[in-house]
Parts: sequence; C-alpha cells; structure tokens
Amino acid sequence: MMRRLLPLALAALLISSCALSTDREPRDILNDEEPTLVNTTAAATPQPGAGSTVYFLGPSGTSSQSPLVAVGRQTQVDPSALLRILFEGPTAKEQASLGVRTAIPAGSMLLSAEPSPQGTLTVDLSGEFLSNAGDVLLDAVAQVVFTASQLPGVRRVRLLVNGEAQDWPTGAGTTTRDPLSVYDFFERLPPITLATSGSTTTGP
Repeated sequence: MMRRLLPLALAALLISSCALSTDREPRDILNDEEPTLVNTTAAATPQPGAGSTVYFLGPSGTSSQSPLVAVGRQTQVDPSALLRILFEGPTAKEQASLGVRTAIPAGSMLLSAEPSPQGTLTVDLSGEFLSNAGDVLLDAVAQVVFTASQLPGVRRVRLLVNGEAQDWPTGAGTTTRDPLSVYDFFERLPPITLATSGSTTTGP
C-alpha cells in the first residue's frame, strides 16, 4: 500500500512547487512587472528645417475637379508653422513649373492651431476664409485638412472661424460641424499627386 501512495505523493509535491505563489499581503507592482495596455509615444519635438508637405491644387485637366498636389517644404514639424506656409500659397516657381494654385482666399489668416491628445487639431481661421463658397470653399477646406493631417498625431481637424463653429462642406455633398478627416474628401477629390524634383507623379 505504501508503495502505491509514494508516487502519488511525489506527483502532488511536484505540482504544488510549479504553481504560482500568492502574496499574503498587498504589495506595489514594480514598473517592469506592469502589463503594457497601450503603446504610447511621446509627442514629437518640432525640428527646424525638417521636411514637411503642404497641399495645393493642381491643373484640373479634363475634369472639373482639381487634384491635390503634395509639395515639399522645409519647415518645422509644427501645426502653426506648416499651416502659415500653406496660407502663403505656392511660389511663382511652383506655379510656373507645376501649375499648382490655391483655393484659400487672399488675406486669410491662421489665428491658432491647438492639438489635443485625442488626435484632433483645432484650427481657428480669420473671417476671410469664408470669402468663397461651393466647390472653391470645399477645395480650400480640403487643402487645410490634408496638410494638417500629415502631421504626427493628427487624425482629425476641427475648423473654426474667429472662434466659432461653422458648417463645412464634405466630399459627400453634405455639411458638418464635426472634426474633419481626409476620408471626408475621398469622394470629391481625384487621386493625390506628389510633386518631386520639379515633376509631378501620380501617387498610389
């Protein structure tokens, strides 16, 4: 009988030694023991002279809709700095060689650009931005949204005019006061093209 019980006792002892031990009293979890729930990344520090992109309108060709053209610029990776460059419009050289233009009305000013941890960039514009309407306003809104959305951490853009919410057109033919993303314009805009080294190539 003892010979039969001995293997069972040894097996029970082995199982108990492999089990996880429990603490008799509560204790703090060390940093290297904490589970990773979200992979967080620190906000990018603006880098002077870093390459960024602004979006202008290209030649319309046979279509009534003008494609967006991405034009590289040397500026800080910062919402305010990048949007102010967008508002300055294309240079004379870019207009001549690429045929790009802007739908943003002359005199439009960027009042502020405030990012949020949730990925929404709130952009406050001066009243001149509403000088145009219809497709021209739609193009101007698309330029701002596409330019701002390529910044790190920006997924949506909330547009204000003098601090007030407005009804903004979307590519689906509707209007909204909600934050906008590039997906709100895919139904309206042709494929984006990228300007590189003085030439324009169609993006994927």
